[in-house]
Amino acid sequence: MDALHGIWLVARTPRLWPLCFGPLLVALTVYVLLGVAGGLVIVPRLPGWLGITPGGREWWLAGGLATVAFVVLWLFLFSFVFRLLAGLFFGVVWDRLSLAVENLSGGNAPPDARLGCGTLAGDSLSRLLLSGFLGVLALLGGFVLGPIPGLLAAAVVGLLDYTSPAYLRRGMTLGPQWARLLRRTDRATVGFAFLAGLLSLLPLVGVLLTPGLIAGGTLLARRREGGGPLAP
Repeated sequence: MDALHGIWLVARTPRLWPLCFGPLLVALTVYVLLGVAGGLVIVPRLPGWLGITPGGREWWLAGGLATVAFVVLWLFLFSFVFRLLAGLFFGVVWDRLSLAVENLSGGNAPPDARLGCGTLAGDSLSRLLLSGFLGVLALLGGFVLGPIPGLLAAAVVGLLDYTSPAYLRRGMTLGPQWARLLRRTDRATVGFAFLAGLLSLLPLVGVLLTPGLIAGGTLLARRREGGGPLAP
């Protein structure tokens, strides 16, 4: 399967490792900074929102509990928030890794389509909104169907995100990419989507496997579309 092949390719190719660590550190740094900023803004205000008088014993106790609760919640949401953050720059930050994987898998990678900054920003925003929308649907559907909606949402988002660098390099933003992948599926594409979605839901594991899944998504896109630029 493309997902497993991509993970194994990254694991056994040291020359790809520098291209993996950089994007991971960027996303982790942004995640930590957002957590610190959120804690500084939200935690001190929680006791007041609960109607506790400042300065008393209850105030300090509530503040301590609020701090612990915020840290636990932020760590619990790590994989989900990380995916949202990474979705903002998957196609841009991971492009060098995806290009290297294409060259390793047979060369003749297509030339960069060089999409404009406005186009890339709009594509990142579209992916963020789609991820948020599917996340809300999965949360609501989970009350009835359990974990199934969450897995389906993760599968769709994973398929689109992990193949995005290869498709953006070919000039395909989210809309055309969606049409190419979801309107003309095969068993390998469905298998990649569900395996990538399942792995991405595992705390920390999904984050660490992101470079391998990017490589797998690149292999999937290359196999489906070939090494040249896509037809409009």
